Amino acid sequence: MATNTFVSISNRALTLLGAQPITSLADDTKEARACNRMYEQSRNQVLRGHPWNFAVKRVALAADTTAPVYEYTNAFTWPSDCLRVVEVDTTENWIIEGRKIVSNAAAPLNIVYVSEVEDPTLFDALFAETFALRLAADIAYEITASQTVLSNMETLYTTKLAEARRVDAQEAQPATELDWLESRS
Repeated sequence: MATNTFVSISNRALTLLGAQPITSLADDTKEARACNRMYEQSRNQVLRGHPWNFAVKRVALAADTTAPVYEYTNAFTWPSDCLRVVEVDTTENWIIEGRKIVSNAAAPLNIVYVSEVEDPTLFDALFAETFALRLAADIAYEITASQTVLSNMETLYTTKLAEARRVDAQEAQPATELDWLESRS
């Protein structure tokens, strides 16, 4: 099985666009510059869009020393690598304000979140393909000057994203009827 790298994911995106591959991050080509410019943004967009199993983390947050000005008693700062809060383990009401969770919940506050996974060797295979399609869509017009190619990449990305999410979700324990009913209340 091939290992995902910045170059391999970028080259997959470039291949989808019919463009020349790159050999390194330092290549002084239009293709390398486009991939360098959009790689992190495209990756984080796909990561944030779904609680990918390989990117989910759990942590107990300490309360900040400064409480919210009103309404809530505690503020909890997100971990530095947090892209999206998925679950907050409390019966208290809570909301997101900036990069903080505010609530009346006592510390520590247990959360589940999607982390900013920067190491491409940790990417799931379907995620890597989905990410390459997102990157291809994000650089399509710059590389090809074709609105049609851009539209095709967006369509391919949407289709692959649905498949990748479905497969990723199948690796979790199925929700019980009680879980479903509780989530509806």
